[in-house]
Amino acid sequence: MTTSPLLPTTHPDGLSFELLGEVRGWRDGIELPLGAPRQRALLAVLLLRAGSPVSRDHLIDGIWGDATVADGANLVQAYVSKLRRLFEPDRAPRTTGGVLTRIGASYRLSVGPHQCDLGRFERSVADARALRSAGQPEAAERTLAAALDSWSGPALTGVSGPLLDVERARLAELRLAVVEEHAELALQLGGHAWLVPHLLVLTTEHPYRERLWALLMAALYRGSRQADALAAYQRARHTLTENLGLLPGPELRSIEEAILAGRPDPLVPARPAVPLSLAPAAGPVEPGGDPAPGRDVPAAPAAAHRAEPAAGRPHLALVGTTPATVPAPRAAARGPWADGPTRLAR
Repeated sequence: MTTSPLLPTTHPDGLSFELLGEVRGWRDGIELPLGAPRQRALLAVLLLRAGSPVSRDHLIDGIWGDATVADGANLVQAYVSKLRRLFEPDRAPRTTGGVLTRIGASYRLSVGPHQCDLGRFERSVADARALRSAGQPEAAERTLAAALDSWSGPALTGVSGPLLDVERARLAELRLAVVEEHAELALQLGGHAWLVPHLLVLTTEHPYRERLWALLMAALYRGSRQADALAAYQRARHTLTENLGLLPGPELRSIEEAILAGRPDPLVPARPAVPLSLAPAAGPVEPGGDPAPGRDVPAAPAAAHRAEPAAGRPHLALVGTTPATVPAPRAAARGPWADGPTRLAR
């Protein structure tokens, strides 16, 4: 049986944080009042560098940038003091804290990856890739769906600063790459019918991302919509040539050639269709618990403080900018979305 390695237990288990949406924090299940946007921004920088010392100058530059801040050092110290009181309210005044400590002219936030939704997301993505490499696409798809569902909106919402703006762009790119990876698994599992409406939206929002166009073309083609697939290629070609002066890349051209020749598209091969009544039942995996009987699946970390999908109602989670719910038809379908709601966080 394959299980995820044990996470460190030396960190304060009563604290947890979120960066994949608004910057938020909890202690013992109670949300913390994290204060003004600049104080939240300082916490976000420390969380992004959790476990490592962050210099005071780096904090000032990362939050205020080139703006003139006469008392930047004092503001950082004031924010740190307020956060310490939130994290360790029972700590005696003027004693060294165990969570947010000062090391010379630097500060270190000692929290583990499992205490932040970003760390759990990255761990789930790594687990899903391991499952996919091990030939378990259904478990990999479920793990990625749960990971994407942990995003409540664009990362680092409500905070700003030069460093945080760069990190926000990096995390948005990371999220979209995982969306593409999840769509590949959905396509492999026979979910082309569910993918089409989501990929139509995503190609509109990210018109220069050729992988999304390739997935859309393959999903349409596998649904016996050859004409629509070729029309999608023409839209992608027009967008690239008119706006960037570029021709579609080899992947898009190879899919177009396959459609015109009536060959299978060259993306991930689809599995043979299996009647739902014969498909193996996949029980939910509890965080930190054992996989469902008969499956060698690492437990996917669940997002803290979020409602879990109802048992027996799996869903497809593709992410772009704001959450929305799209009801799925109850007709027989292949893959892990039958009889379940389809969630598109756009």
